[in-house]
Amino acid sequence: MKPGWDERVRRAEALGQRYPFAAEVLRFYARLAGFQKRLEEALRGLVQPSRGTHHPYPLQGSSPSEHRSVLIRHFPSFLEMVQEVGPRELAAAAEALRADPPDRWEALWEAYWRGELHSHEGTVAFFPKAYLQPYAALLAAALRGDGGQEGPLAGGHAETSGLCPLCGALPQVSVLREEGHGAARSLVCSRCETEWRYQRVRCVSCGQAQFDRLVYLSAEDWPHVRVSACQDCRAYVKEVDLSKDGLAVPVVDDLATIPLDLVAVEEGYRKVELNLIGL
Repeated sequence: MKPGWDERVRRAEALGQRYPFAAEVLRFYARLAGFQKRLEEALRGLVQPSRGTHHPYPLQGSSPSEHRSVLIRHFPSFLEMVQEVGPRELAAAAEALRADPPDRWEALWEAYWRGELHSHEGTVAFFPKAYLQPYAALLAAALRGDGGQEGPLAGGHAETSGLCPLCGALPQVSVLREEGHGAARSLVCSRCETEWRYQRVRCVSCGQAQFDRLVYLSAEDWPHVRVSACQDCRAYVKEVDLSKDGLAVPVVDDLATIPLDLVAVEEGYRKVELNLIGL
C-alpha cells in the first residue's frame, strides 16, 4: 500500500528523533509533506488526466498548463512555506521565485514535466518536483483507476525498464517486499509515485544484469536500507527492504540514511535521482 501523507509525516518525525544528524532535514520534509497533503486535497476533483493520447508515457499526454489556474493559485503559499522553514539555499531560491511572474513558474513546471530539468541541475529543480508531486500522483491514480493506494503494477510494463510506465520519470527509490520464498523488487517513481516491478538483479540506470558487476553498500545502523550500485555506469539507487522493517516508508527512509549516500559518493557513484533535499 502506498504510504499516505500522514504516515510519511509520522515516520519523518520518528526518524528525526532517532537520528539527530538527519533531524533538520526530516523536520523540513515533515512540513513539506504536510503541505503536499493539503495541496492534494485542494486539487482533488479539479484535475483530470488527458485521455486518448498515443504518448508512450500516458501521463505525458497531460500538462501542468492544462491546470494552470489552480496550480498557480497555491504556488505562492508553497514558496512561502519553503522560505519560512527550508534550508538556507532553498529559502533564498524561494524568495527569488516569489518575485518572478507566474509565467516563469509555469515555464519551470513545464521544463520539469518534459524531462528538461533534472534533479542534478541544482536547487531550482526542487520546486517543480516537490510542488507537482501531489498533482502528478492524482493524475497517475486516475489513469491507473486505483485511487493511488495499490501496490506495484503487476503487468503491462517490462520489468527491465528503469523509467516510470506512466510518466517516464526516473525512480526515486527501490523497494523489496516479501513474496513467496524470496523478495520481489519494485521501483517508486520520483514524479507521480507510481510503483512498478523491476528485476531483482539489474542496474536501474544502464540495465546491467551481471551480479558481479553490481555492488551493494550497507551499514549496521540501517539493516533494511542499502545502496544498489553499478560498476559499469557508476549509478546507484537506495533500496528499502520492507521485509526487514515493515514500518519503513521508502521515500522517508531514503532521507534518513544520508551517510549511505555519502559513502556511495565517496566510492565514485552517482545517484540516479536525487531526493527532495538534493542527496
